[in-house]
Parts: sequence; C-alpha cells; structure tokens
Amino acid sequence: MEKSQFSAGLKAGTSIAIGYFPVALAFGLLAKTTGLTMIEATAMSIFVYAGASQYMALSLIASGVVPFLIVTNTFVVNIRHFLMSASLNVKMDRAPKWLKAIYAFGVTDESFSVLATSKEEKVSTPFAFGVMLIAYGSWVSFTAIGHMIGANLPLFLQAAMSIALYAMFIGLLVPSMKGNRKVVMLAGLAAAIHSILHVTGALSTGWSILAATLLSSIVVELFYVHGRKTAETMYKREEEA
Repeated sequence: MEKSQFSAGLKAGTSIAIGYFPVALAFGLLAKTTGLTMIEATAMSIFVYAGASQYMALSLIASGVVPFLIVTNTFVVNIRHFLMSASLNVKMDRAPKWLKAIYAFGVTDESFSVLATSKEEKVSTPFAFGVMLIAYGSWVSFTAIGHMIGANLPLFLQAAMSIALYAMFIGLLVPSMKGNRKVVMLAGLAAAIHSILHVTGALSTGWSILAATLLSSIVVELFYVHGRKTAETMYKREEEA
C-alpha cells in the first residue's frame, strides 16, 4: 500500500519535475556566469531549494551584498511557507513530527498545489514523499546540468547572460500580475521604494530590497484592510436604511 502511494506521488510530481527543467537549468547557467562554482550552485539548490529566492540571491551576490542580508531577504521572501505548511498540515495524515519536518523541507508553491488539491480527504506520507522527491531531484540535477552548460559557453556569452537574470525576474513576476491588482500594487510600490532608497543612497542594496519588500507589503495590506472595513461599513448602513 505504501509503495503504491509512493509511486502515485512520483507520478503526480512528474509535472512539477518537467516544469522545473527550464527554470533550474537557467539557474545553474546563471549561477556559473555570476561566479559560483559547480559545488556552490548545486549546494544552494540542495540546501535552500527555493527558486525565486535563489535567483534573488544570485542578484545580491553579484551586487556584493553581505551574507547576512542575503539570508534575511531570503527569509522574508519565504515567509509564505509558514502559511503553506500550516495549511497543508491539516490535509496530511498523522505522522511523527520528525517525519513531518523532513518532508516539510520539500514544500514549494508547486508541491503545495499538488498536495492541497489532492482528491483524497487525507494525503498519505508516502504520497507526499513521492511528490517532493521527484521535484527536489529534478531541481538539484538540472541546476548541476545548467552549470555545466554555462561552463562551456564562450566568455562573451557568459557575460551577456547576466542580463538574463533580470529577464527571469520579469518572467516570474508578469504572470502573477495578470488580473491581480494587489500583486501589481506590491510590485510597483516595492520598485518605487527601492529606487528611491537606492538612488538617494539612504540604504545599501541589500537593506534597500529588504525595506522595500516589508514596507510595500505593510502599506498594501493596510490599504486592503481599510478598503474591506469601508465596504463592510457601507453594507451595514445600506441594510439599516
């Protein structure tokens, strides 16, 4: 039974593994052009395993940001994992905490989507391990392959690939902005705050990104909370009238 559940998990996670192919490959390639060694790039995928954060880390490394700020920015970007893990815990079968701690490392936006939308009332631990193992293996292996490809590129192409890092950020951001005004506001406000702090020299690159991320999140959330309260107040007045 457990073996069949694990196999089902591997099958369900195949789509994630395929989707990771171009993104992990590009990360490995860009890691090489940024100056990371094969071991460093692969180790980042092994121990960090967070696509957007890894790309952000490359940008910060290229800018010479201190390690503390890179770790702090990564933490802020990945705060959503607390909510995803808490939500997924309700869906999972009962298991020892140490076992949950192991497969919790494999929770990404994609694996969360597969597990959370499972038709089963409760998701078994072997199934979760199957989904996360194939996704994780794909990300790590394609990172290494991407780095090897980057190592064989001519030097002028390696230098030109630094531009691709910014193109990748745009590629990650634009799809989530379509039809989502909140994301558009977050991205626009964060970009404006970061630009002001960077141009004026008020903060270094790392601190500027961190401050822009936190401030934009707080301002936009307060704006939406105020909007909801205003709408509720108007609705109550209409009912009373």
